[in-house]
Amino acid sequence: MRLVIGFIFFTLALFASGTPIKSDFKACFNKSTPSFIKIRGKNGIAVSKHTVLLFSKRYLRGYLKRDPFLGLYLFKVKKALKPVKFVKFSKVKKTVAVIGKKDFDIAKIVMYSNGLDNPAKIDKFTKANKLIECVCCRAFGISRGKNSFIDSDFILRFLKHRYVIYADAGIKLTQKRGHIFVKEINPFFKHLRLKKGDEIVLLNGISFQNVSSLSKYILFSKPGRVIDVSYKRGKHIYKQKIKLQKKIAGGLIGQTYLESIGIVLGYDLKIRYIKKNSLAFRLGLKKGDKLLKVNDNYIHRYSDVRKVVSGVKKREMYLLVSRNDFQFFVHFRR
Repeated sequence: MRLVIGFIFFTLALFASGTPIKSDFKACFNKSTPSFIKIRGKNGIAVSKHTVLLFSKRYLRGYLKRDPFLGLYLFKVKKALKPVKFVKFSKVKKTVAVIGKKDFDIAKIVMYSNGLDNPAKIDKFTKANKLIECVCCRAFGISRGKNSFIDSDFILRFLKHRYVIYADAGIKLTQKRGHIFVKEINPFFKHLRLKKGDEIVLLNGISFQNVSSLSKYILFSKPGRVIDVSYKRGKHIYKQKIKLQKKIAGGLIGQTYLESIGIVLGYDLKIRYIKKNSLAFRLGLKKGDKLLKVNDNYIHRYSDVRKVVSGVKKREMYLLVSRNDFQFFVHFRR
C-alpha cells in the first residue's frame, strides 16, 4: 500500500514540477510507431485504417487529395493501419515529442504559424514526416524538415474538407509586443484602404490575442465572405469591410502579388505561366519572359518581387521585361 501511495505522489510531483523529460514520451513513441508506413519513399502517417498523410515539397502522383499550398498529401493503402488522432492546436503544450518510425526526441515550440508562408517552429532540426505530440500522446502536427512543422489545425481542416480552399484578405500580418500589425498589402486587392503599419484592433468584433489565430480565422473563412476590420493608424480608429477572395498563391506555391494580374513567376524570375484572358495576357506577356524591373526598382532575386510590388503606391505601374535578349516595358493601371 505504501509503495502504491509513494508511486502516486512521485507521478504527481513529476508533472507538477513542470517540463516533461524525454523518458515521459516513451509510451507515446511505442504507441505511434505502428502508424508509420512507407509511401513514395517517405514515411507516411496513418490517419484512418486505410488512408495515410504525408508532407512533400516535391509533387507526388497517385494521391487521394493534395494541398499545394502546404505540401500535404493523402494516400490510400490496402494494409490496415493504426491511425493517429490529431487534435486542435490550441491544446498544445510548449514541450513536445518529435516522433519518427525508429526514434524520437523532445523539443520546444518556439513559434506558432502565421499564414501559409510562416509555419510553426521548434527549437531542433529534424527530418520531415515525424509526428509532433504532447506528453498525453495526442498529435499536434507533422514536421516539414529543418525546424518547422504543419500544425494540427491545418491538418484537421485538410482531412475534413473535400477541396482545399483558403481565403485571402489582401494583407500579411506580423506581431510585435502583443499587438498585430499589417506587414504587407497586395496592391491589386480592390478597395483595400489598410496600409503597412496599421494595427488590427478587431476583426468581426473579435480581439485576437496572437497573429496565428487571426491569420487562421481569415484563411479558414469562405471566399466571398465580408469581414469587418477595425484598425488603428496613429491615434485614430478606422473601419473597413473587406470581401475575402479565394487565395491563389502563398506557401509552397510562392507569392509575388503579380499572380493577381495573371503572372506566375519562377524563382529564376522567368514567367512560368500566364493566365488566359488576364491583364498580363492582354499586355502580351508570354511564358519565358524574364522580369527585370518593377517601376523604379530593379529585381535581382525572387524575394525582391513581393517586397517591391507590395510597396507600390502609384496607380500606374510598369514592368521591364526581357525576351530573347530584347528588353521592353509594359504599362498598366492597377
